[in-house]
Amino acid sequence: MNSRLRKLTGLRLTANVSRGGILLFLLLSGCTKHFSSTRYGNLPPQTFVSAYPFRDSTQSVQFNPQSSRLEVHWWATDGDGRIAGYILTFNRITWTFTTKNDSIFALPLFTKDTTYTFSVAAVDNSFKGTLQEGDTVAFTDKNGNGRWDKGEVFPSLGTSVDPDPPGIKFPIANTPPTVTFFMNSGDFSTRSDIPDTTFTVASFGWEGSDLDGDGTITNYYIALNDTSSPADWVKLPAQYNFITIEARLSEAVSDTATVRCDIYPNVYPALSKSPYPTLLPNMKLNGDNVLYIRAEDIAGAVGKTARMPDTTHSWFVKKPAGDLLIIDDYGTRDNTAQFYRNVFDSLGGGIFKGKFDVWDIKTGSHSPRKGDFVQPYVVPSFSETLKLYRYIFWYSDDDGDFDLAQLSVGNFRANGGRIFMTFALPSSYVSVIDINQALRDFTGAVDSLTANFLAGAQLTSPITSGGFVQPNFELRPAPPFDSTVYPLLVRDSYQSNKADGGHAVQYLRGIYPSTGAVPVYMVQPFSPDSLQPVIGAKSGDGTSFILGAPLYRFNGNSTTSPNTRAFQLLQKVFKDFGAF
Repeated sequence: MNSRLRKLTGLRLTANVSRGGILLFLLLSGCTKHFSSTRYGNLPPQTFVSAYPFRDSTQSVQFNPQSSRLEVHWWATDGDGRIAGYILTFNRITWTFTTKNDSIFALPLFTKDTTYTFSVAAVDNSFKGTLQEGDTVAFTDKNGNGRWDKGEVFPSLGTSVDPDPPGIKFPIANTPPTVTFFMNSGDFSTRSDIPDTTFTVASFGWEGSDLDGDGTITNYYIALNDTSSPADWVKLPAQYNFITIEARLSEAVSDTATVRCDIYPNVYPALSKSPYPTLLPNMKLNGDNVLYIRAEDIAGAVGKTARMPDTTHSWFVKKPAGDLLIIDDYGTRDNTAQFYRNVFDSLGGGIFKGKFDVWDIKTGSHSPRKGDFVQPYVVPSFSETLKLYRYIFWYSDDDGDFDLAQLSVGNFRANGGRIFMTFALPSSYVSVIDINQALRDFTGAVDSLTANFLAGAQLTSPITSGGFVQPNFELRPAPPFDSTVYPLLVRDSYQSNKADGGHAVQYLRGIYPSTGAVPVYMVQPFSPDSLQPVIGAKSGDGTSFILGAPLYRFNGNSTTSPNTRAFQLLQKVFKDFGAF
C-alpha cells in the first residue's frame, strides 16, 4: 500500500473512531488548535482501472490476447474532495477528458497482433477550469519524445490530477474476418443459393464481418473451382459485396471448354457499367462449378473460405446452344412444352434445331418466390442472361412472371433482342404487380388491357358469360392484314387436339395497343354488340410481338403436322425478326 493510500485509510479510521462519546470530544479538543493554525495543500486523487474479465491495475497477472473490442472500467478516490472527471489515453500522446466511468473501445489493428497500454488519470474538483467531454489536455514533454512519461505534468490541471496514472497493457489478438453469402429475403435461415443450373451469367452477394470491426476488412478474394494457385484468386476491394460474372464465350474452343469470366463488381444489387480489369479464370462450360470467397483484414489476416453452392449441391453452367431462348413460364400439365420444341425444331427449315435453349422459370415458383432455376438476384442476373440471346419465345399460363419480364425485357430489346410472348391472364388483377404497367414497360406494344375479361351475354355466344372460350372460336388478323399474311388462329377442340383440346381456355382480355404499335389480331365478333377487341399487337420498331392468348390452344388443326397455324405464325414472326 503506498503512502497516499495509507494517509487516506488513516483519515477514514480516525473518522470512524471519532464517532464514540468521550473519545470524540478528546479528538475534537486536541485537534482544534492544530487545524486552525495549519493549512494543507490539495491531495491529488488516486485512480484505478479494470477491464473484462475484471483484472485491474493492482494485479500483476497479464491479460490473455483478446479481441480488439475492449471493455474498460475506471474509478478513483479523493481524500479531500470529489472526482470531476478523467483524462485517458491509449498511446500516452493524446489525453482526452471524459466524465464517464467505462467504455467499449474498438482498437485499430495494423499488424496481426498489437499491444495497447490504456492509462487513465482522475481529475478532482480542485480544478477550476472548464473541460468538455472529448477535450484534449496538453502535457509538458520534458523528455522530448512526444509521449507522456512519469513525472511530467499537465500544466492546466496542476495538482488536481493523479500524478501517477495506472496503466494496463492489453495484448490484442487479431481475429480473422469471415464471409457469409446473403440470406434469402423471405427465409433468413437459408442462403440465397445459386440454382442447380444457370447459363453463363451468375450473380453472388455476400457479407463480411470481423470482431475487430467490419471496417478492418480491406479485400475479398474470389476463385472459381481451382484454389491451388495464387493466380486462381482475384482480389476485390472491400467496398464491393456483390458481383455478376459472365463467361467469355469467345474463348470457348468446345462446348465443354474452361474459359475466363468478366467480373462486374458493385454494391448489392447493382451492376457495374464496366468490367473489373482482372478476369476470373476457370469457369467450366457445360460442367459443375463452385465459387470460393475469403476476406482479408488490415493486418493481413485471411479468414476461412466460404463456397457457393455448399458441399451438398452442385452448380451446372450451361453454355448457350444458339441465338434462341424459349422461356417456359407455364405450370399447366399438358403438351405445350413438347409442342413448342417440335415447332422450333422445324422452324426456318430447321435453322434452330439443336440450337436453342429452354429455361424453365416456373417449376418451384409460388409468389413471391421465383422458380427453382431463377437466380435470387433478378437484377442483374436475369436481364443479363437474356442478353446472351438474340431471340426469345416466352409462353406463360395465367400465373405468368410479368415482373421478371418488366425488369428485363426492355433492356433486352434495347440491346437488339426480339421477343414473341404469348400468355393467358388470371380472372382478376389480384397480383403483386400492376399487369398493365408491366406490359407497358416491357412490350412496346401494349398500353393496357380491358378492365374485364371477355364474356358473352347470349347462350349462343362463342364466349360464355363465365369467360370460357368455346371450340372453333377465331382470332382473326386485324385489318389491313388478312390470312395470307397472318394465319387465322382457331380455338382447338377435342377432335383437333386429342391430348389437350378438352382443357379450358378462359379469361381473355382485349389489348389497347401502345402509341405507334400495330394491331395484328382481334377476336371474332361476339355478344349483341359484335365486339372485336384487339388480342395481338406488335411494337412499332418490330422488336416485340404480343399475343394475349395461349397460342398452343389456338392451333386449330392437327397438332402433329409441322405446318400448323401456330407454326405458320411463328414462322412469319421470326422471319420478320430476321432470324432466317
